[in-house]
Amino acid sequence: MPFSTRVARYSDAQALSAVAIQTFALASPPDASPVALQTYIQAQLQPAHFRLHLDSPSKRLRVLEHQGQVVGYSLIDSAPDNLGIALVDGLPELSRCYVLPQQHGTGAGQRLLDDTLAQLSGAVRLTVNEQNARAIRFYQRNGFCKVGEALFQCGPELHRDWVMVRD
Repeated sequence: MPFSTRVARYSDAQALSAVAIQTFALASPPDASPVALQTYIQAQLQPAHFRLHLDSPSKRLRVLEHQGQVVGYSLIDSAPDNLGIALVDGLPELSRCYVLPQQHGTGAGQRLLDDTLAQLSGAVRLTVNEQNARAIRFYQRNGFCKVGEALFQCGPELHRDWVMVRD
């Protein structure tokens, strides 16, 4: 299955939002409430939010395409908030790297991660929910190591994330 990536465009905002909405629950703890998930989706994953990311000089959005359709995306934030972990504060953050579930196991996620990280030089950090074993294994295979923990606000809930870094 051939996949390609490119820099996101304004015209991708609707497709990016659709992918985000379909994948967000998969990255969340299984016991996350539907209310918490929906609150986050409404507040952070609408097309307007993706257009704001495209306008931000500190953010870089990439899309993953298959047969002309957007099937995944990544977001690098070169100026993320500090987490209170000296080893990672000040590093760029891979804040999102999501692929539609039907593309899992096809190499799509690897292609997206490789092409995204190729745009960076030096260390990068990410956060991943502590219960997302599949994603944790994927990041570990790609050289990321756990260096701490952080809390993620999802609507009214707080979820525990692993903080991982790759040099």
